Amino acid sequence: RDRVVFDTRLRERYFGDFNGGPDDCYHKVWEVDCVDPNHEEFNVESVTSVVRRTTEAVRDVDAELRGDGGTWACVLVAHGDVLQILQTGFQKIDGSLHRTLPHLETATLRALDLMAD
Repeated sequence: RDRVVFDTRLRERYFGDFNGGPDDCYHKVWEVDCVDPNHEEFNVESVTSVVRRTTEAVRDVDAELRGDGGTWACVLVAHGDVLQILQTGFQKIDGSLHRTLPHLETATLRALDLMAD
């Protein structure tokens, strides 16, 4: 199926008090992320919440496309922070480590491969 689907679960992470502000404020949030992926300091959306909603979106896409049988490919488009957080879920590593993953440059592709248990 060749189509574009918009899914709000892939939206940008909500940065609370810093939403709409300068990008250099994000580092304050990321410093706390490293300690606690469940935090909502500065009224931000937690890393854990981002992992939950984005992996749910991917599971739904997988269920729909797998129903056709065979292999499938899909391009997910979202902000880098969200995609790096999603990648921690696929790699089965703690969400607090999302900033340790290689930076996603604008308009680049990165495979999301689910790591084995």
